[in-house]
Amino acid sequence: MLVIYVAAQFFSWSFFMIHQSQEIYNGKLALLGANANPAAQDMLRKELLGKYYMVAGEGIVFLVILALGVIIIGRSFRKETQLVAKQKTFLHSVTHEFKSPVASMRLQLETLQKRSLTPEQQQQALANAIDDTDRLDKLIEKILMAARIDSGELSIHIEFINLSEKLKEVIEQVNRSYPQRNVVTSIQDSVHLNIDPWALNSIVTNLMENAFIYSAADKKVEVSLASAPNSIRLSVKDSGIGIPNNEKKKILGKFYRSDTTQGYKGTGLGLFLVDYFVKAHNGTIEVKDNKPQGSIFEISFPTIKTDVHK
Repeated sequence: MLVIYVAAQFFSWSFFMIHQSQEIYNGKLALLGANANPAAQDMLRKELLGKYYMVAGEGIVFLVILALGVIIIGRSFRKETQLVAKQKTFLHSVTHEFKSPVASMRLQLETLQKRSLTPEQQQQALANAIDDTDRLDKLIEKILMAARIDSGELSIHIEFINLSEKLKEVIEQVNRSYPQRNVVTSIQDSVHLNIDPWALNSIVTNLMENAFIYSAADKKVEVSLASAPNSIRLSVKDSGIGIPNNEKKKILGKFYRSDTTQGYKGTGLGLFLVDYFVKAHNGTIEVKDNKPQGSIFEISFPTIKTDVHK
């Protein structure tokens, strides 16, 4: 409505200026009389034409500025709307992610409190409760890391490590939390890299857990590591639901969750953290289609010495 009002006022001003210029021209022409010098009449016509050009020029500039303002405001409004929608989705997802392990822990503890269990059953209930606390701990860690990234407080501490051995350790650690999953590895020996071990742990853990969430329990997840002349490539491949081409870059954004992931657990932070840590090490991440189904997350780290973002 405001744009319509401003445009209406502009056209009203333009009509007034043109009408006033025409009246001034007619008045001057009347003063000159019927026998006026043709040169004087020609000068008046040029003066009137100049007024028309002035109004037209100012009008075009005004309309261009108005159009640009509308476009910029519209884009800002859309971005704000999208951000609010992402935050609502995030809050909904986090609430669900918090409630599930809390409810499960409560059930385990109530079972221990109210029922007579064998020692083996007691140990199993305690183990389940510990698994639930681990899930809560990982979720809280993701949220805290994202907050520290936003505030610029998350530091990168580089070490020259045996990437092959460290990757095997991280995969084994993840496997302990998902013993039923089939993980196939292809890791080149003695690959070394300057990298933050904690960041590597976050990258691999988030990619593997992402593959577990969006693929069936009987589908394998492949993790590979290989060195190239000027880079080291780490990839995680799954046979899950896949990612549409128009969302391959969007999924790396904070809070973003694709429509195809509705019904799956997640917060929209895992891939955001992966992307942040990869870029912090001057690396690149590419999302590809796995054939016949699923996705491949391929990370490339440069082996040449570069300045790492701290």
